[in-house]
Amino acid sequence: MNLPSGASRFVFILAHPAAHVVAPRFYTPFFQEAGLDWHMVPLDVAPENLADTIRALAKSNSVAGFNLTMPHKPAAFALCDAVGRGAEFEGVVNTIRIESSRRLVGDSFDGGGFLNAARAEGIFDPKRRCVVIGAGAAGRAICHALAAAGTRRIGIFDIKPIDELTSRLKTHFPELEIDNDQRFDDVGLLVNATSLGLHPTDALPMDPAMLAGDCAVFDIIAARRTELMQAATARGLKVVDGTAMIKHQLPLQTAFWRGEP
Repeated sequence: MNLPSGASRFVFILAHPAAHVVAPRFYTPFFQEAGLDWHMVPLDVAPENLADTIRALAKSNSVAGFNLTMPHKPAAFALCDAVGRGAEFEGVVNTIRIESSRRLVGDSFDGGGFLNAARAEGIFDPKRRCVVIGAGAAGRAICHALAAAGTRRIGIFDIKPIDELTSRLKTHFPELEIDNDQRFDDVGLLVNATSLGLHPTDALPMDPAMLAGDCAVFDIIAARRTELMQAATARGLKVVDGTAMIKHQLPLQTAFWRGEP
């Protein structure tokens, strides 16, 4: 891997905290394989400093854009001068491009990365009920992607109210059935879209013993093999982790940062 020089360009991934961020190990090699002298750099940025950080870094010709992760996606949406259709629906951005005029253009690629990974792993079946645990920024994007791809039934669980998300999904996808029933026996795909699992002391988002034997589990945590992944694997269930979502998301984001369709 080439070291950065004064001619290099940078994509900053902004998080708080940032110690768990593993994305650069995937993004920087991908950039260089694509012939780009680009590097991804993590920054721990407190929420109250997000706007000032983005505005300051965006003034540099060395910066190609930003990748946003917890907890910055909703706040980053408000900083953009323009956003794509996915971001408009979800109210969040996880990717910002800096245009030559210094306009900040944002979009959301969590859903696309998730869906492409699920398809590649052979675990996406729109006829089966899918349950998404967590309706934060990533969860919203995943629910949107599932609905847009023709999923017929989605269960959504969160400790926070999901009425606004449910209403928005029903408005755009009137045939979609949405529930928050705490049942898992008919689930074809379970998605953990929460941060539970970043630390070994975290509680399980649900008990995998409740899942059917042919259910797949997609845990978006990429930093470690979570207890949910381990328990699901022990049951013989198909398990996909967050690195698959990163790998399928980064080509979409790179094209966006380059200004390609």
